[in-house]
Amino acid sequence: MKKFTFIVGLFFLVFGFMAFQNAIDNIIALENYARDAHAGLLPEGGIVLDERETIDELRRGEAILQVTRALLVFGFVTFIYSIVDEMKKIKTRLFN
Repeated sequence: MKKFTFIVGLFFLVFGFMAFQNAIDNIIALENYARDAHAGLLPEGGIVLDERETIDELRRGEAILQVTRALLVFGFVTFIYSIVDEMKKIKTRLFN
């Protein structure tokens, strides 16, 4: 088995999944903040962002989400490739 490819794929799969979940949680928190700020329900002493900063942060969060999605897909494809390659080697050994 291509152990290095397997390990790299597994690492990026796990790391990408964790980063993807974190990016989703951050976007949800930003959307909740924007909703609360629009309704005037922000707590006293909290960080106050104007509408433009909130939109910029949401765009940044969506860009981070795309990057983490790419890491997740790269890890998945690499992981599956290493498994399929090993299955091809086993098939060649058994039937030749």
